[in-house]
Amino acid sequence: MPLRLLGPRAAAVGLLLLAGVSLAGCTSDQSHEYLAHSDRVTSGAGDAAASNRAIHTIDPWSRPAHQTQIDMDGKRAGLAVKRYETNTSPKPKGLNTDTVSVEVGPKN
Repeated sequence: MPLRLLGPRAAAVGLLLLAGVSLAGCTSDQSHEYLAHSDRVTSGAGDAAASNRAIHTIDPWSRPAHQTQIDMDGKRAGLAVKRYETNTSPKPKGLNTDTVSVEVGPKN
């Protein structure tokens, strides 16, 4: 189909599209070419000392820190959330002097 049958606007769009596609093969990714020139084997290589230090570091977390299954009652968790949202805390329960017994001196 000749371009004059499509109309001037469609012909212009077609020519721009054809020019864009034909020029796309002429470009090169210059930033990639610039970054590709390196004295390293890979882009991640170059800090072997730090890598070895990280590999041989002993795990600083204790064994209980790895426990992800925490036993908790849903009712207790709900009360904790409610106390957090209302910014309240339960009254502390102190010890009575009646329940504390202390023995002083040697037993005979």
